[in-house]
Amino acid sequence: MAHKRLAQRRKSPVAHLLSGSFWILKAWQLDIECPAPLSAWLDQRLSEHLSENFGITVDLDALHIDLRTEQNPAVDINGDEHFDLRLSLRQLVRASTHASSFIALQRCAEPEGPVHGAPVELTVEKLFKLLMNANWVDEHEALSGQFWVRHLDTWQLLARLSFLDRLNHLQQRKKISADGYRLALDAVGLTDFPKTLEQVHDNPRPRRSTLRGVTLNDVAIPGIFHVRSHFGHCFIHVLGDRASCCEYICDDAPWQPQKVLDALNASPWHRQHLDLPHAPPRFELSEPIDDLFLYLGNAQQQFSNERLWDADLLELAQDISADEEDLLLAPIRPALALISALDHWHDEAQLLHRIPTLLGSADKLMGKWLQQEHALEIDPQQVFVRYLRGHAIRPWGHPRIPANHVLVVPDEQPITLGQALVQNFRAHNPSGYEDHGGRWVVYSDGSGEGIWSEENVLSVSATQVEAQIRSADFPGWMADRLRRFWDRQGAASEQRLWTTFIGQALLSLKTGDLSAAAFNLLVTALEEDHQPGTPRKTCWSALGFNLPNGPLASAHGPACPGLLFLRHRDQPGGVLYQAGQQQAFLEFSSRQQLIEHLCRCAANEYWRETLLNYMPLRFQSSLSYILQLWGGVKRPPEPVSRLRPWTDIIYTEAVHKARARELAEHDICDSPIAFLLKHLRQNSLDDADDSIVTDRELVIDYWTQQVNRLQVLLAPMAFFLPPAAIATLTASAASLALNIQAANLPGYREAERRQVMVAILSLGLLQLAPATPRLLRAFGRFSAPDNLLKVASTVTPLRNFGIWLQRTTHSRRSFLDRFFNGAGPLKNWHVAGNAVYGTQPVRVWKLGKKFLLWTSDQSQARTLVVSSHGYYLPWTRTTAVPNGTELRTYAPHGYELIDPGLHKVASQAIKPYALLNGVQSRPGPGIGPFTDLKEANRLMAGTSLSGQIKNYSVSKFQSDSYESYRDISHIVRNTQQPPLPSSLPAAPMDVLTVRNRFGMSSPTLEDLFAQLHRHGIHYDRILLVHCRCSAISSLLGRSPKYGAAQGTAPITP
Repeated sequence: MAHKRLAQRRKSPVAHLLSGSFWILKAWQLDIECPAPLSAWLDQRLSEHLSENFGITVDLDALHIDLRTEQNPAVDINGDEHFDLRLSLRQLVRASTHASSFIALQRCAEPEGPVHGAPVELTVEKLFKLLMNANWVDEHEALSGQFWVRHLDTWQLLARLSFLDRLNHLQQRKKISADGYRLALDAVGLTDFPKTLEQVHDNPRPRRSTLRGVTLNDVAIPGIFHVRSHFGHCFIHVLGDRASCCEYICDDAPWQPQKVLDALNASPWHRQHLDLPHAPPRFELSEPIDDLFLYLGNAQQQFSNERLWDADLLELAQDISADEEDLLLAPIRPALALISALDHWHDEAQLLHRIPTLLGSADKLMGKWLQQEHALEIDPQQVFVRYLRGHAIRPWGHPRIPANHVLVVPDEQPITLGQALVQNFRAHNPSGYEDHGGRWVVYSDGSGEGIWSEENVLSVSATQVEAQIRSADFPGWMADRLRRFWDRQGAASEQRLWTTFIGQALLSLKTGDLSAAAFNLLVTALEEDHQPGTPRKTCWSALGFNLPNGPLASAHGPACPGLLFLRHRDQPGGVLYQAGQQQAFLEFSSRQQLIEHLCRCAANEYWRETLLNYMPLRFQSSLSYILQLWGGVKRPPEPVSRLRPWTDIIYTEAVHKARARELAEHDICDSPIAFLLKHLRQNSLDDADDSIVTDRELVIDYWTQQVNRLQVLLAPMAFFLPPAAIATLTASAASLALNIQAANLPGYREAERRQVMVAILSLGLLQLAPATPRLLRAFGRFSAPDNLLKVASTVTPLRNFGIWLQRTTHSRRSFLDRFFNGAGPLKNWHVAGNAVYGTQPVRVWKLGKKFLLWTSDQSQARTLVVSSHGYYLPWTRTTAVPNGTELRTYAPHGYELIDPGLHKVASQAIKPYALLNGVQSRPGPGIGPFTDLKEANRLMAGTSLSGQIKNYSVSKFQSDSYESYRDISHIVRNTQQPPLPSSLPAAPMDVLTVRNRFGMSSPTLEDLFAQLHRHGIHYDRILLVHCRCSAISSLLGRSPKYGAAQGTAPITP
């Protein structure tokens, strides 16, 4: 029954007006700060006084005194006289409000008599003296005065809403005529029922009626007024829970007093509290009034103040169990009941799920195309496009003359039609090699995972999909759809956000997360937001975490719309609003307390995901990493230089600020909901710009590849032919122009802007260094601080950037030293670092006669990269995977590996094909699934035996022109000191190469594992970057080639 009544209140038109309004919080503030009834106030003050002065906790009903009179007995309703009277302390303190009656009681009391149930020191005389000197009624009157000063406007609005709610109730029950309904609306300045709360605030003078109050002996009666039309149609309205309307027509006299008495008798709170004077009562109408509810508010205030001194002793003595109803809230209780029904914010639909998404919109567009053009009723999320590799591959060119074309390898990863539309799919054919039997296919998969099957091929070609994508203009269509959504749903979305915000504030108040002072601060801030002209005492700010912004720019802290902080300008601490979190509002007394709370919350995965939902995609990856540093989920990376810890501020400023727990704050000029809505709208547009690949972006990427290939071809000739040198300079300028065009594309292009800066420095320093000494000096200042340059006076001055690269290797001077684990001694030499640029030296260890181990000068890494050629022979056996070590391969067994680049593998940008350990073999990310387990083990490990791998022979891969020793030293150094920040955690790596000696056979993996074991060197992970083909098939040109997939492949989980 209560649930049904609650649902009915929520459906009220007045409830719809209040939904999402900050006046709900104002009403709660009014209810909280409303003074207690006088009787309860007197009981509280007496109990406090007895507890403070006599040290007792008393029950006012249990303590009593005896009174006796000889001349003025009390007469009950049966006519019996009573000369004795027993009053409890509760009855006595309430009787103290009536001075003459209280003095009469004092005469009947025995001064030295005891207070029954109280300590001996509390006598009747002391008790009467206490009550006569107490000013508790004055205190209550002062509280009531403060209440009316603070909440008169709120009381008037709630009175208007209560009147409208009861008026709507009377009309639905047909207890008021149509003329009476229109006249009642005219009384509050309306012609129709209001649609918004702003219309209720406007209070023009009535045009069709005359408003008057009702007085009793020239004193205004609260909660009742008289409406008379210009044609003599009269109505008497009474406010309250049981509001009523008395209707009559009177042309001669202005009104009928009997109708007033009938209306007052129908109102319970009037009937109980309205006392008739001893003189004959005289009901009259007041002068015409303009502002009805201002008049009613003043009348209510005057009536409640006068009631403080009108207590009736006999009435209190006869019915002491019933407390007085609160007079201040009686006329506005209907509005308060509606507000209590609105305290259920969680049933509103979540706004984030209503915003159009890229993939959802793309699927809708491509599904419509399939239905209209091909008559296919298929879910576009189950339709995939992929490239199927053929049965044979033959590279272009000659063994001595490589092909000059740009290598294009079609991606074999299946993508849905929606993903193809977002990525601006192009059905590129292989370039740089011939793939016999390769083709593009469009097929369906009911599981939605893209599993290929010949039976599910659709009658749609990849070229048709590409043609549809070319003609769709998806970026413009998506932008228009997002704008239409926000234009149409903006007001409704703001209403939902306000409803959620207010409901969460009330829930936090009830659970104790917000104190009364914090709640008042929040209400004050919202009131200032809705009154822009008033001077502000509070301010809103959006918190932000410092994120990396590249090596050439300082860290920046974008505002997090999900973390809004409210503070008073003259007081410490404040209130934090966490959008979407379980604890939406939290109160903090200091900034340190706020930071400690954020550190605790950052360790919670649900809290991080919720916060990221309010951020654009461009910041989510870096913000997630910074939040994990704040919460201690991830350990901060090692310092770039242990000798120069101050370089962390230069290289990893965001990490340094995360360690220092520094927050960014952005002041908010609008209301918090307007700020949040604006950012949600901008985030949706930014995500579309960042994710959608445009035609212009594809064209710039194509020409960038062509120009880069041209630079590679012209580089060898530039040293001997001046025209080739000029052509190289022209190609570098063209590459710079293309990079500038890419940086100006829509969306977040910070990586492209950094590339432009690198291209400018490269062009100026490598090509135009003699002509640009100023640029060279500027780059020197950027690379090292001035004070370091002054101290390091023994360093040879640099002439150009190329000399610095050449100085990284020196003539080798071998010496004996123990390895980091204490094993040895082993022969090794140093590859020196550079003091100006703060780079660490690299150490090269000789493992036997066949291997070189490249490590940092400080310690051994946990990951080893083996860079070599590889093959197997028909009689090659297997070898065991080292215990506690994980092997990662980058090509299937029997395939030649297209060199992925050692620097890319070390940068965790190449996905492994398989992961092997002593127990099982697992496919890498994006590999499989396999239909046959035995065949899967053969492709991954070269054998079906678990814990084994084919014992491949390895040989030297390095040369002076490709992956030289100088390049390896740079790669090892960069894994220890990343030159550019990355979203992945740093993973130091060592590199192992194979030595080439005359008359020495090629070693095998078994020899490599034995050498590491012999010297007690253990690695958690060994990355095998070599071919796994048959030596005979490779010589005959029959072994297939495999290109390792590029993508994020973190070494550590």
